[in-house]
Amino acid sequence: MKSASSFPDRSVAITIAALVGLVAVTGCDCMGSKKAKAEPSTYTGASTPPPEPTTTAHEQSTTGNTVIPLYQESIKVGKREVETGTVRVRKIVKTETVNTPVELRHEEVVIDRQPSSQAQPGDKAFQEQDFTIRLTREEPVVEKTVTSSGEIVVQTRQTSEQTNLTAQVRREDIDVARTGDSQNVVIGQNVQASSTPSGAAESPGGQTTAASDNTPITDAAMLASPTAASSLSGRSVQLSGLKVDQVMSDKVFVLTSDSGQKIYAVATSAPAGVKSGDTVNLTGTVRPTSSSASAGLSGDAAQTISVQPMYIEAQKIEAK
Repeated sequence: MKSASSFPDRSVAITIAALVGLVAVTGCDCMGSKKAKAEPSTYTGASTPPPEPTTTAHEQSTTGNTVIPLYQESIKVGKREVETGTVRVRKIVKTETVNTPVELRHEEVVIDRQPSSQAQPGDKAFQEQDFTIRLTREEPVVEKTVTSSGEIVVQTRQTSEQTNLTAQVRREDIDVARTGDSQNVVIGQNVQASSTPSGAAESPGGQTTAASDNTPITDAAMLASPTAASSLSGRSVQLSGLKVDQVMSDKVFVLTSDSGQKIYAVATSAPAGVKSGDTVNLTGTVRPTSSSASAGLSGDAAQTISVQPMYIEAQKIEAK
């Protein structure tokens, strides 16, 4: 019985051994497959690398534009009280000598002999007697009284005056340098091109023209850009139909073109009969502000010109 019951166990063992051999023959690697699925894939260089993180800086945008932020300083004028000095008012006592006329009386004795008025001698004849006569006089007596002679009023008051505050402020701008063929570069009128191709001049709209540097400026809009002061320095100017806004002195004038462009002109010689409101023609040369000191300006006129990027040295300002 014992040997007969062992046959099923042996059959089971033979069956398990056969299955193990079948797995070995077919090359099944189930555990290896699970392990391969669990491990993350790594970049081997054969496929496309993962993309870099997208830059989100302010200077880039999805449309291909480059934004350069510009900043400028501004001033805010405040007021504060400071001590400018002190005033000390002290009451003092002064002594002076006064002269007051006064009339004083005094008594005097006059002794003289006169005939007797008595007919008969008196009872006191031949008796010695003493007679005492008292004399008086007046003397000055000074009595002082205090009276009011007035009063001193000390009052503080505020007055105002108009003054001009001059301060230096900074602002950022850009400069565009162009080299080589720049036909596909359009420069706006508020941007200065530091490297302009030879034989060409930049117009207010940023387009390059073939004008010579000796060509007079006849369009006031070319003077609109503050950064054009260096590129236009020395250029001659011939402008017409300018309105005189302000006559700051006999040689300094603030003019306005039809487009509203302010033009500051310093005449080499005082023009006759030019006043505010007149329409004039201007002939002159563009000068940088740094040369305004040689123009002999002073006061408000010098201060006004000094804060401008450039001015016109006017050889002629004549009314139309």
